[in-house]
Amino acid sequence: MTWFGSPDDPSSGDARGALVRVLSSDRGRTAGAGVYLSGRRLLTCAHVINLALGLRSLSPHNPGEVTLDVSFPVLSAVDLHQARLVAWIPPRSPQYGPVADGSLEWDGDLAVLELDEAPPPPVSPVRWLEMERGQQVRAWYGGGQPFSYADARVGAYDGRICYLDGQLSGAAVDEGYSGGPLWSVTDRAAVGLVVGRITAPDGVFSAQHTLRRSWGLGWQSVLRELARVGAAPEHVNGNRERSAATLAEAESVRDMMVGPLHSLLGDPRARADHATVLAAQLALRAPGDGSAPTVEELAHLLSGTERALPTLAESLAPKVADDPRGRAELDRLLALGRLTEAARLLSVAEHRALVVKLEHLTEHDPGLLPRAATAALPYVDLPRSLQAARLAPSAVPAVVHELEGWYGDGSPVPDESPRLPALLRVVEYVAAETSGDLARQALREWSARVAARLGIHSSALQERRGDADRWSRRSAPAGVRVLVELDRYAKDPADHYRCSVWRLRPDGTPARAASESDRPRTGREIARLIREVAGGAEGAGDGVALVAVSVPPDALELALDEWDGAGAEEYISARLGEDFHLVLRCPKIRRRSRTGPADLKRRWNARHQSDTLLADHRIGGRAGLIGLLKTTHRDTARVLVHGSTEHRGELLPVCLVMGVPVVLWDRAVPGPDDCAPLDALAPHGPVDGLPERVRHFRVRAYADRAVPARPALVWEDIELPLPDELQLADPSEGTERTG
Repeated sequence: MTWFGSPDDPSSGDARGALVRVLSSDRGRTAGAGVYLSGRRLLTCAHVINLALGLRSLSPHNPGEVTLDVSFPVLSAVDLHQARLVAWIPPRSPQYGPVADGSLEWDGDLAVLELDEAPPPPVSPVRWLEMERGQQVRAWYGGGQPFSYADARVGAYDGRICYLDGQLSGAAVDEGYSGGPLWSVTDRAAVGLVVGRITAPDGVFSAQHTLRRSWGLGWQSVLRELARVGAAPEHVNGNRERSAATLAEAESVRDMMVGPLHSLLGDPRARADHATVLAAQLALRAPGDGSAPTVEELAHLLSGTERALPTLAESLAPKVADDPRGRAELDRLLALGRLTEAARLLSVAEHRALVVKLEHLTEHDPGLLPRAATAALPYVDLPRSLQAARLAPSAVPAVVHELEGWYGDGSPVPDESPRLPALLRVVEYVAAETSGDLARQALREWSARVAARLGIHSSALQERRGDADRWSRRSAPAGVRVLVELDRYAKDPADHYRCSVWRLRPDGTPARAASESDRPRTGREIARLIREVAGGAEGAGDGVALVAVSVPPDALELALDEWDGAGAEEYISARLGEDFHLVLRCPKIRRRSRTGPADLKRRWNARHQSDTLLADHRIGGRAGLIGLLKTTHRDTARVLVHGSTEHRGELLPVCLVMGVPVVLWDRAVPGPDDCAPLDALAPHGPVDGLPERVRHFRVRAYADRAVPARPALVWEDIELPLPDELQLADPSEGTERTG
């Protein structure tokens, strides 16, 4: 394959795109080399880590989570990146003991480092193959200088270590080469790792002395060692053993690609145009003379280079949109790609766009992707990272890589068209659960483009989109719903309130549970009353109870959630905010608008589609907020209020009067706009999960004094009746009295 060249060498590709330089702790020298695996992971030798830290090179002691400086020669020798030690396999003797200084060989001696973020192109993983005796291999000094290459032959390999015999001319493997990849020139793949060299004894040189012999670990040995400590890479080409039969099968697939490629790109000019675009996407060099690669060269690239086939299909799909025969040939080509390990599902651009979108969404709502994947793929054994309740943004690339491997949606499709891949189904569920029109639309447009490129019938995508929408509108199993009204008279003692309590039966009808408006009560007394009502109601064990408290306008900042209803004999406190979805309502403010009920209904019904409005000092005060809620945010259902007590006192009534059903603020913020403390509860995340996220946050905040935030949440569910509406009901119907 000569038309496509690597970025640094147009004539031949090698491993320098994955070569890593490991620096000493003083940054004054090269301690050794390493190799980029994938994602954020690097591989090197444990003794290279010891040398970098100034320790005895063969020390078996784990240095802990140390951070080292590394660089990528293909980028820049001075552009340093920090990498943290995450896996340690110490040098050990064959008897599993320490290795003495001067030993000629040993086992183990591997280390895995993790970067803060994945390196940029042209850094890229190498392809890995099993080591075999007789392979011609090449190694580089950690600094990556082109002239530093050392060529050798695998003279012996026993499945444990390999011996390398170097040529008498050129460079020899020496200090600074350890930890770097052994590159098979013929196979164009890495087959092992450099570990050490065997030097002649001191004294007069003899013709009997070993000359230019070094040794290393074959890829099979490296994988076994990494698997022992749970650090085997999941997404590195070559993890599976490649037998002669496997290689023959790969060659057969490559040969079968030639036919559809001839049909699609038989014209050399069209082939040159598409191949040039493909080379640019893959960070490869293409000749500038207008020539085209042969169809066989193109097939070789598509069958062995990650994302090459879907990237080519991305540029071909629009050309065959109205050509059934061309579309059939492209489908045939994509089907052949599924028989290879390299093709993957997404093109380079599609993959990059999706990862960026999902990382951003995951940062704001860590539970979104696991939640959506669980619902979208209920019968699939999800990756371990998706089985957790929360996902870190750094884990998104690996999750996408895993989901790409599941091609088939089990549901029927029309006209024998391709099935919807599992990844696209998950993306549709993520989009349905995403708060904000722009983010949702961007995901759906991405999904539609990929589906069109794959030849998926539009009705199949629309059906899954409908499934996702229905799931997003789901109602969580309702726990007990308790309605509370607080009021006070002018002569009542401070911090005392009169209280009435109702509970809603499972069919939604109200039942008076308690009326204690005859005398003012303390917060502790009211909390105990609410606990008794919620705990004694039918279905009390079916979920977290919703306690909706209607308060007078001057009590919106009241710390109701901190009222403790635990009895004197109870060991654990029972704050209302810990045990219930405690939310606020303020009917007296709500009713100060003629259009209030209609506004509330419209906004509540749009809560899954509308964006969150941030109301801070930049909003322009009361007039600015009114203007936004009347124009660009007419359907906004959620407002996040930040600012001082005075600022909140000005904006909260506006939100309530104009029918905003969900209002969140931090009542502990006395000064300007510090919104960071509430970021932990994902205020922009799925709206229906907000009461539960607030409850979780309160539990943590009560236990940790370092968390100063105290969230308050107005939650006006239009299906919940207001207390004065309940007062008009016949008191003889279902009246219950407690306490």
